[in-house]
Amino acid sequence: MQNRILALFCVYLLTSVCLQAQQIIRYDRATELLEMGSFARYFEDTTNQLSHVQISKMPDAQFTNSLDKVINLGFTSSRIWLKWDIGNQTNEPVYAILEAQDVDFVDAYVVSEDTTYFLETGVLRPFSNRYFGINSITLYLGRHPRQLYIALKDMNGLVLPIKLGTIRPVVQKVYRETMINAFVVGVMALIALFSFFMFVSLHDRTYLLYTLHVIFSALTLLTFEGYLFDLLWRDMPYMNNGINSSLIRLFTLLTSIAFSVSFLNISAVHPHINRAYQGVSILAIGVVLAKIMGIQSAEMAFNVIVLVTFLSFLATGFWLYRRGFRPARFYLLGWGIYIVEVLLLVLTLFNIISFDHTVTYYGYQIGAVCQVTLLTFALIDRINLLRNSISQAQELALKRLDENQQLVERHNLVLENQLQQTQPTASDELQQVLKMIREERERVRKIPIPTLESVLLFTSDDIIRIEAMGSYTTVHFINRKELVASRSMAEFEQVLIDHDHFFKVHKSHLVNLNYITKYRRGDGGTLMMTDGSEVDVARRVKPEFLKKMGLDN
Repeated sequence: MQNRILALFCVYLLTSVCLQAQQIIRYDRATELLEMGSFARYFEDTTNQLSHVQISKMPDAQFTNSLDKVINLGFTSSRIWLKWDIGNQTNEPVYAILEAQDVDFVDAYVVSEDTTYFLETGVLRPFSNRYFGINSITLYLGRHPRQLYIALKDMNGLVLPIKLGTIRPVVQKVYRETMINAFVVGVMALIALFSFFMFVSLHDRTYLLYTLHVIFSALTLLTFEGYLFDLLWRDMPYMNNGINSSLIRLFTLLTSIAFSVSFLNISAVHPHINRAYQGVSILAIGVVLAKIMGIQSAEMAFNVIVLVTFLSFLATGFWLYRRGFRPARFYLLGWGIYIVEVLLLVLTLFNIISFDHTVTYYGYQIGAVCQVTLLTFALIDRINLLRNSISQAQELALKRLDENQQLVERHNLVLENQLQQTQPTASDELQQVLKMIREERERVRKIPIPTLESVLLFTSDDIIRIEAMGSYTTVHFINRKELVASRSMAEFEQVLIDHDHFFKVHKSHLVNLNYITKYRRGDGGTLMMTDGSEVDVARRVKPEFLKKMGLDN
């Protein structure tokens, strides 16, 4: 019996030694970086009081093995201790580089044959505490390291890519990261300037909102990568207390909502969705305020709001595109990749997908560059469409000008014939002629429509309906052509106030009553126009519209 117990005890010891040996990092390639995540063991200090000396004396059985290449511990208020056993098989000193630059508190305890030290760093500690004065925290482990202990505490999710290597691959890694981020920020800065120039030229608030969104997106990237701490407030770590980053992310979300509502013209097309986005904005502000007050779960709630909001952007844009709202294609083109990449990044925080893929590790950079580049192409394409519509409208205007000239000649001929009559003209016949002249004169009276390049003149009979599009309007003509006019719906109402056959049936639509083919009853009702389009009638104007059309009986 004693022999059996002794044999089992030996097997247990051998198994423990083997398992412990499997956790040792053996670094033998001096030109490469080695992922440390799958070799880590972690311990959750719920008291947040244990020192590095106490942790170093704890048995390995109290630590839990990490199975992922990239350590993802999610959201916790506890202090997380990580432990590694390291064996350096090269002749060069090795370093551990932490690729998460926005961790609040990072405590490192390095045990080596040639160096042993304890370091307190992180974004809430002075920048001068870092071994290298760069945005990424780098730890010197010496030539013969044995153990490395790292304690992490952060209000946000703890996702920690950490790698081991000599100075050469570490420098190459830092240089590559810096170049990628500099390229992304440079592109975003150029796009922001371009959008602001478009706003100054066109006076369209959509471009201003997009400019603000690009700026806050760039600031979000600079915050996550630690560049704001590095460049602006090295001696003021309290600036990284989470308030600045939370406010920057909040304004990024709010400007994305404002831009989407303006670009898709949601306030006019679907007021209920517009009110829903207003509610989401208020909710996001409340959640961020809760996070600033120290509520831990608020960070997760904010990420959920971002996830749901961005999904709704795609759904709303696709729905409007299917309904024939052509500008929605620009939105889907410019935002599709960006939203997908941000969603992937959010999913990594919930540990649903891994962080060690290129599309997730560089997700924000890829999404931001694709968004601003594709949306710039979309804006240029939009300008080309405006020019094409102007050209088509000019052709129609020239055609109407020729018709008007013929009409004037016909009027002159009628008057001449009346004057040449030998018998006096009966008063009723003269009144009929004068009435005809007035009607024709009213029909040919021109309506000015300003565009980006000029002011075009059209008769009221050329226009089927006018549709609001933010600070612009889309004029639909009888030849099934469209023209984007740099005039608001309110301005068109003033211009057409003397034209009785125009009626504003909805806050987004002014229709020519002469081109209505069918009225379908409903809550407010729906109009069928001669060009095949359908226009909703607002419930508040339904009685007045029915009276105007003689349908109130």
